[in-house]
Amino acid sequence: MVAMALDGPLALMRETEIDLITDIAAILGEMGENTQDDRKRLMDVAQDLRDLFFLVVIIGEFNAGKSTFVNALLGDDLLPTGITPTTEMIELVRYAETPNFKPVMRDDSLREWAHPNTGAPGVAIVDTPGTGSVFQRHEKTAKEFLHRADLVIFLLSAKRAFAETERIYLEMAKSYGKKIILVVNQVDLLDANEQATVRRFIEQQVKENLGIQPLLFMISAKEALSSRGSTSPSGNIGGVDAVRAHLRGLFEEAPPTKQKLLAQLDMAASVVKRYHDALMGKADIVTADTAKVREVQQELQKQSLGLDTQLTEARAEVDKVFVGLRQRGLAFIDANLSIRKIGRSISKEKLQAEFQDVVIGRALRDINEATNGYINAVIDSSRVYWRGVIERLNQLKEILEQELVGLDAGMYAEQRENLQDAIRIAEVELKSYSSGRIVDEIQQTFDTNMGSFTTWAFAGVGGLLATVLAVVLPGPLVGAALVGFVIAAPLAAGGSILALRYYQRVQADTKKDFSARVDRLMTSYHGALDDLTRKERTRLSQYGAQVLTPIFSRLEVLAQRYVVQQTKLDGYQKRVETLRKGIQES
Repeated sequence: MVAMALDGPLALMRETEIDLITDIAAILGEMGENTQDDRKRLMDVAQDLRDLFFLVVIIGEFNAGKSTFVNALLGDDLLPTGITPTTEMIELVRYAETPNFKPVMRDDSLREWAHPNTGAPGVAIVDTPGTGSVFQRHEKTAKEFLHRADLVIFLLSAKRAFAETERIYLEMAKSYGKKIILVVNQVDLLDANEQATVRRFIEQQVKENLGIQPLLFMISAKEALSSRGSTSPSGNIGGVDAVRAHLRGLFEEAPPTKQKLLAQLDMAASVVKRYHDALMGKADIVTADTAKVREVQQELQKQSLGLDTQLTEARAEVDKVFVGLRQRGLAFIDANLSIRKIGRSISKEKLQAEFQDVVIGRALRDINEATNGYINAVIDSSRVYWRGVIERLNQLKEILEQELVGLDAGMYAEQRENLQDAIRIAEVELKSYSSGRIVDEIQQTFDTNMGSFTTWAFAGVGGLLATVLAVVLPGPLVGAALVGFVIAAPLAAGGSILALRYYQRVQADTKKDFSARVDRLMTSYHGALDDLTRKERTRLSQYGAQVLTPIFSRLEVLAQRYVVQQTKLDGYQKRVETLRKGIQES
């Protein structure tokens, strides 16, 4: 069996093309398991280039008469025919000077024949199992050979033109970049008007559904085969001569060798373009995904900055309350720790009640209002924030779910799991606000602080005033009021001036200690509010660092991978065009 002879520049270009196709298959191997079929197709094509037979592949529905059509093209009863699906294997008829009516079986489910009328030396005609057959293995065998074609002849039956399976196979051939010829067989079953109607219908369907306008021949392979050796006025019984003449003219226009190199280069180019376009789509999606993650991260920063503003406002309100508390407390001390009240009988309980009502009572209410306002603001904004995070991440997950249908499922599966974890964590955070835990924690802190202050005030200020003011002085007193409000018994001393100084010192020390206590209480409130803010900021930063940053990093890795792969495919596209130009000019 004679393959096409090849020497000179075309021989070098064949090796260049084989290397190029092998390189393209290699880059597809880096793009995931879903490229496996295309990698195999490319390696099949590379092997066909080594064998260098121009493959004219016949595709069509079972019982469309493909085997009869091949025999009519050959002008010989070579392939078996029948009314049942007879072709189970690939029937490949290679060019040979002498016919071989005893096929040679090959391991790849392919049966080889030989005949001198394939169209030209180096040309092989391939009969595939019928599409739409009840035998699934027939369908599989036909699909797995289509990519190897250098020229595709679609044989349609005039009785059931353009079935759904035929449309699918035409789409496949188009996606592989194949040259296509349409042949409508069994037109002997139609009159002239019906033939014209069928022709118009097929041309319209192919143009509307596939956007192509291939050559179309109307034939009767049965009539052509049965009229061998006879003459007719038209010289074209059955119409097969017109197909044969077209093929002959095609091979005369350019050697089958060059046409095969160009045909399989088109195949490689179509694969590269398809994956290049898919990568661009993936890159756009990853860019959109990255933007969404950035939006969530920006929300984190915005939320954190918002806490600072709210904290500043809350502290200012609390400070106002403590300024009032200090002023009222000092005024209370001035009013009650006075020399004018020496010797008067004063009830300790009455003083404590008055201190509670005048000094502390309003402070507790006002501080609770100021701090609870801040707490509620933080909680409300945090609830809104975490709901927003969950909503955004759910949107991103929906996008990934859509991507998994048409893109690399394995590549996005881990990303989807990460998003599910991020959503789950955000939901836990949201529930923590809804449970009131934060309110309870901060309120407990505030109650403890204010309770301690109130207890001190009752035991300290009220007790001191009641004790000192209830003393009836027989004469000048000399005494000392310790800063911790431990009162020593008044001791007699000389002179009323000393007594006055004693009371003034007691008053000053009491006011100083009261102010110090207010400062410590205010500091404790500031600390509680700062601690709440710090915890919130820690939540935000930890969520960003531990949850969102890994997602963002993986998206960046994907984006960079796509850039590298696109760059390689760009290079292959340029190599394809350079090689195509060289083949055409040779």
